[in-house]
Amino acid sequence: MILLDQQGGIARLTLDRPAQRNALATDDWRTLAETIATVPQDAGVVLLRSSMPGIFCAGADLRDLARLADEPERRAPFRLAMRAAIDALAALPMPVVATIDGGCFGAGVALALAADLRVASAAAAFAVPPARLGIAYPAEDVARLAARVGEAQAARLLFTAATIDADEALRIGLIDLIGDGAAVAEAIATNDSTALATLKAMLRDPAGRRHAAAFEDSFANPRFAAATQRYR
Repeated sequence: MILLDQQGGIARLTLDRPAQRNALATDDWRTLAETIATVPQDAGVVLLRSSMPGIFCAGADLRDLARLADEPERRAPFRLAMRAAIDALAALPMPVVATIDGGCFGAGVALALAADLRVASAAAAFAVPPARLGIAYPAEDVARLAARVGEAQAARLLFTAATIDADEALRIGLIDLIGDGAAVAEAIATNDSTALATLKAMLRDPAGRRHAAAFEDSFANPRFAAATQRYR
């Protein structure tokens, strides 16, 4: 199950499959993409989280994956469903914070990499183990992993399938902070949602042609006018 609710400026996107340790089957990836499409556009920030302590996402559901060996017609639907969900998260216009407690494995790492910030608890653990199962990893997610940690560290994670702890994940840049992801989301939500979306667009595509006009237009933002009133 995938849950979505909003409190103030924070839209909380919750993975809620505790019996499966939030491992996602093909239908779950579809549901995730559909749920992401309903994130309110007035949200200042999205908080991606787990409903249960001690696990973020165990990756793709192995029972679902097992069918792909004998039922090749299921392979493309699985690949496309997972791709749609991960890319939909990355494409959200507002900042996305992934708060990671406990295990984050396989496709769970790909999902976390689609966020703008990854904040992990000290108990978090990470692994990208498809080679252990005899399968590959989506090229888009390999590229995103390498962009975060560098080609050598990406190779280490992919080739060894080793599990690393939060301290090591922070050292190599897989995560951005060790702490409370909800608190980070709350800090972001205190800021102007339009400015946040503009800044995210600039980070995503620094050479975008519309950024200069967006910067100039931001001075007409009522929040800017109110904030600078005392200086007039």
